[in-house]
Amino acid sequence: MAKIDYTNWSQKDLITEIERLKKRKKYGLVWEDKPENVVEQCRQELPILEEVPDKEIKTDPDKPVNLLIEGDNYHALSVLNYTHKSKVDVIYIDPPYNTGNKSWKYNNRYVDREDAFKHSKFMSFLSNRIRLAKSLLSMKGIIICAIDDYEEQNVRHLFDDVFGEENRLGTIVVIHNPGGRQDDKFFATAHEYMLVYAKNSQYAKVGYLDVSEKKLAQFKYEDEWGKYKLREFRRSGANSRPEDRPNLWYPIYIDPKSLELTIKASKRLIELLPIDSQGIKRVWRWNSGTFMEQKEKYIEAKKNKDGWFLYVKERLDDHQGQKPKTVWNEPYYSSAVGTSDMKNILGKEFNGNKIFDFPKSKFLIRDIISITSSKNSLILDFFAGSGTSGQSVLELNKKDGGQRAFILCTNNEDNNGDGIKIATDICYPRIKNTITGYITPNNVKIGGIGGNLKYFRTAFVPAEPTDNNKTKLTEKATEMLCIREDTFELVINEEQFKIFKGKEHHTGIIFNQLAIPDVKKVIAKIDSPFSVYVFSLGDDTFEDEFADIGNKVTLSPIPEAILRVYRRIFK
Repeated sequence: MAKIDYTNWSQKDLITEIERLKKRKKYGLVWEDKPENVVEQCRQELPILEEVPDKEIKTDPDKPVNLLIEGDNYHALSVLNYTHKSKVDVIYIDPPYNTGNKSWKYNNRYVDREDAFKHSKFMSFLSNRIRLAKSLLSMKGIIICAIDDYEEQNVRHLFDDVFGEENRLGTIVVIHNPGGRQDDKFFATAHEYMLVYAKNSQYAKVGYLDVSEKKLAQFKYEDEWGKYKLREFRRSGANSRPEDRPNLWYPIYIDPKSLELTIKASKRLIELLPIDSQGIKRVWRWNSGTFMEQKEKYIEAKKNKDGWFLYVKERLDDHQGQKPKTVWNEPYYSSAVGTSDMKNILGKEFNGNKIFDFPKSKFLIRDIISITSSKNSLILDFFAGSGTSGQSVLELNKKDGGQRAFILCTNNEDNNGDGIKIATDICYPRIKNTITGYITPNNVKIGGIGGNLKYFRTAFVPAEPTDNNKTKLTEKATEMLCIREDTFELVINEEQFKIFKGKEHHTGIIFNQLAIPDVKKVIAKIDSPFSVYVFSLGDDTFEDEFADIGNKVTLSPIPEAILRVYRRIFK
């Protein structure tokens, strides 16, 4: 790290610097904090969201509404701290890799490998966003961060600091380049990482991966109950002798004609005992009671030259799947698969040309989300880039019948200087094509999955807490309130108030307190819970005015409810 030259500093500046250094951490990950323009901007302007109506996609009212936010992700995360505090179940991010190859910007300037502060800038950049993201996670929430060797150690220390080392669930090595990067000087890099952390590991759950094609091939038999493979019913190895498990030593009898099995002796039946080929007495896998209960579905008898043998049918449907390992090396996780998929889904628009560097495989993101989410989870990606995570969520829902929703945040910078914008020309079209269908460069028609999407852009209102600015924030906060409440259908649109409808409740926004009686009349006619936001220059919730219908109304003052969150963030 470059040394700071204090030669020309004033006494006042030196005293301030000394105080700053005194407060700095003495142990753990420490970096030179580099002020970031987008963070400083929020001291003068407060971020809000404005909808872009012509980009809305709506195909199925029974499916959740997904969100795409165009703008700097620091501003988007600030807004989400109001709309989605503790509501997100899974965060997946793939931040820029700090390679020095002009892969990302800090304060609107590319960071190159010669920048003495490149690590400090990256850590300041990521830390500002990770600390905001933590507030969004539910108690059972999990965050996954894709990263490579350039910053893996630093990012791991940052996550240990923010989430706690005790909440580190694991580090997954992903073989994304099986052939290795041949231009590396010493070793051909073939992998990158996914760091997996929980908000609270006591509540976190990680599921099982689907059975692989290789393992699936082992289930080569099938009957009326489905596919299965065979395993000897006789135990072997440790604890397989009668003296170890006496209750598992008993005779089983088979009718050689009907293949009927029983534990009751009869002259016409053949006795079977768990004795191995060496003449050593073993035991069965189940006791006699379990055997009689499960034999029809789970036991199969086969005869060979040495006699009759019993087998357990291990059924595919009984397998939870595969416990995820710390090395993921399936061929479909490679970045080449990600590039190919991008060309398929967007290639028609760009003549099959490569339009985005290093997109992740949708199968990789699908699988990590599948084991860290439930079917109704909310997924956030605030480094959405090309939108792979959005496509992965949509396809995962199709695969397992889930109702997961996603929020994607990405900027709209010129991608690689070619005039193609990341949000409007890559991410949005990819999600749209996934939902509505598309034609590949080879003229193959792919049907749409269906779904819903609303598109928003970040905007700003003045931060100075004047009455005029509070009024302006309230007028501009409608989209934020609809997002917070998940109520997007406008049912009443008056100058002084608006009413929105969602699947389970309504939202009322009152811009003028004189409209309270009119809103109460609307509430009385609708059999639904209401969230009501009332404009107030202070913190008055107007509970007295709503006392007679308080059992169906939740009240909040605006913009104070929003300003409270922003004061905490931008202090």
